[in-house]
Amino acid sequence: MLTGWTKPFKLDRPLEREERYAELPKQRQPGIIPDSFGSLISFNSTYAEFIDRRDRLRGMAYTTFGGLLALLIFLGGLFFVVYSIYDLLRGHEVVANGVFAAVMSVLVFGFTWFAWRRHFSKDLFTYTHYPIRFNRKDRKVYVFRHNGPGGVLTVPWDEVFWHVGRGMEQKFLCDIRGHVLKGSRIKDTFAVGHYFDDSRMDRIQAMWEFIRRYMEEGPETVAEHPLDRQIDKSVTPSWTNCYIHAYAHMGPGFIALRFVLFPLFYTIVGLLTLGRWLTLNSCKTPVWPPEVEAECQVEPNDPHRWEEPSYQGEFANRPGSLERQLERMRLQGGGRR
Repeated sequence: MLTGWTKPFKLDRPLEREERYAELPKQRQPGIIPDSFGSLISFNSTYAEFIDRRDRLRGMAYTTFGGLLALLIFLGGLFFVVYSIYDLLRGHEVVANGVFAAVMSVLVFGFTWFAWRRHFSKDLFTYTHYPIRFNRKDRKVYVFRHNGPGGVLTVPWDEVFWHVGRGMEQKFLCDIRGHVLKGSRIKDTFAVGHYFDDSRMDRIQAMWEFIRRYMEEGPETVAEHPLDRQIDKSVTPSWTNCYIHAYAHMGPGFIALRFVLFPLFYTIVGLLTLGRWLTLNSCKTPVWPPEVEAECQVEPNDPHRWEEPSYQGEFANRPGSLERQLERMRLQGGGRR
């Protein structure tokens, strides 16, 4: 799950055999209907913009429940430190209390520093999202890292080795991954859009077909039906978006039991909503540098500019959307959407 986020991609190495076998095709594949699966955040004739792999986990269980646990440990340890110092000042068991207070102080602050460096510094006070922009006209890919100098990786579309990447530990988790090569060695790596388990490989293929058609064939080829011209994802860190994200994060099995497991289900959803909201609202909005924006100018009356939702899934209830979704599933041979 944490591949490419708190566990950085492995660089300065040759391509592995499995990566070569998993290379994504640059030609149209029969029976695959393009779909962004909640990863697209902007679309027009000049560029299409996606979130990166880590978005699904931002402010969720690792941060919310890990944060609660870390807070309890910190407060508990701090209580023992303060109590020992208080006892020490009263002259009770001076040596024992002094040693205990010193050891507990080291443990408490050492644990806090470790937890911050290991995870929380990579989620809190960073950026609301990390966009990846595909410029069709200049055939470039821009990968946002931070707002400062050198904060954007820019690489030609044709020079990226695109393949189905897998988790470092959970090998069943797959994503669209790009390697930037220098000679025969990997210089940089990034992952586009949400990850899925390998039983949903059809989603990876559909998302890749969306990107491939946009870059290779043009924006008019991406949507095969007028109702396919929609963006599902909103990156605004609002209560509504955080609640929708937390609710969907529970998974279909848990959601099906929401009334049986009430109030546990909604307690967890509530905590995750709060955790994601606090996390994202501690973060800055990513800003593309002027040189990138200059290369990505959009015509005022662009016919291929898709409307962006004010909240996640805003357009899902448009008339005919459900029927179109069922039709897409049938056309893809009953694949799960």
